[in-house]
Amino acid sequence: MSFQNLKSYGAADYTVSYTSDVQKSELRGNRTAVFQANLTTGDSLVLQGRIHSSFNWVTILTASDADVLSEVTLAPETQITVTNTSGLAVNAALHV
Repeated sequence: MSFQNLKSYGAADYTVSYTSDVQKSELRGNRTAVFQANLTTGDSLVLQGRIHSSFNWVTILTASDADVLSEVTLAPETQITVTNTSGLAVNAALHV
């Protein structure tokens, strides 16, 4: 299995609340991606996207309290905003 199309959201510390690094994707005709995140009770996450840095972020998906795996609309730029109350790592990735 190849993970060359796996894009993990980076952060300095996954055990606190954070906004991730921006992931940039070349769409090349792809309109969806698979998103997965590891969440624990009390944690929440918002996946946001936009078509260019001159646009506002738009919510694509919200999740809380449990792991999530979902097909989502792909945008050229995405990021996650995490509210971490469990103190356990919350990490996420896209597979394009």
